[in-house]
Amino acid sequence: MNEREVRHQTTVEERRFKHSPTRVFQAWSDTEQRRRWHVPGDGWQIAEFHQDFRVGGNESFRFGPTGNPHLHSEGHFLDIVSDRRIISAGVMRDNGAAMSTTQVTVEFYPDAGGTRLILTDQSAFFGAETVSDRRSGWKQVLAKLDAALDT
Repeated sequence: MNEREVRHQTTVEERRFKHSPTRVFQAWSDTEQRRRWHVPGDGWQIAEFHQDFRVGGNESFRFGPTGNPHLHSEGHFLDIVSDRRIISAGVMRDNGAAMSTTQVTVEFYPDAGGTRLILTDQSAFFGAETVSDRRSGWKQVLAKLDAALDT
């Protein structure tokens, strides 16, 4: 890919959790809880994590394979409605080089005693990251969220 190429992609991931929307939202909004699960894949680590969870607040985390946390995500919260939705936008960097920009909307719906979560990722890719990397990453992150809700 050259400097002028940009790939746009919208990815939607839907998942059901046996916990209430309040509990699932709390796992996302509480910094210490989110730090424990918001990383894709086994053998990955979060080296730094900051979250100012409010409209206009920012989030920043550095992560990657254990021993090589070379990815950095930074963004801002655009809209938050407790137990209903979170909208954020940001940029992902690999060793300092921008590789994508993203707007993420996470929606929480009551569903048969639990929660139906719909995550919509609207991204512009201009680095090494691919659409399939992003989709796989979200699937793994949501699986880790599911496991963390039971602890």
